[in-house]
Amino acid sequence: MVPSVTYAQSLLSADERAAIAEIEASTNILKLVTRLTGMRFAGIAKFTDLEWVVCSAYDPMQMGIHVDDVLDLETTLCSEFCINPHTLFVPQISLDGRLAARPVVKKYAIESYAGAPIFLPDGRLFGALCALDSRAMLFDDPNLPETLSLFARLIGCIFYANLAPTDQ
Repeated sequence: MVPSVTYAQSLLSADERAAIAEIEASTNILKLVTRLTGMRFAGIAKFTDLEWVVCSAYDPMQMGIHVDDVLDLETTLCSEFCINPHTLFVPQISLDGRLAARPVVKKYAIESYAGAPIFLPDGRLFGALCALDSRAMLFDDPNLPETLSLFARLIGCIFYANLAPTDQ
């Protein structure tokens, strides 16, 4: 019996899925992100023109965001990277009326967010590395934005290295 391909899997190329499956580093990076931020969820998402696709997730608090989940990109906090491609830290989303109104915030009870855009070495925006929590967080480490950006850059390089020559 041939396993069926989910809609989310169809949004990822075979090379992208292989890169995710082959790279244990992504899970370790996500664990490090949770340790550095103090947050209890970290994930890697790919952007399509309209969708946000979960490629990898580390979710010990079981927020309910899973690999292959697909959301409308515009409803996510990560969509901010399409407008402003710099790290984003929101210690208490409930105090930010614009972000607090996003459906994803209510659906997953998100109170704090830290994220960085993932660019491929050729400059294309691939998606986002993000950390979430249902608790308000303090981001008092002045090196945290650069560290999160470095992890995102590493993820971008890993994905790029695993893309087929026709994808590059």
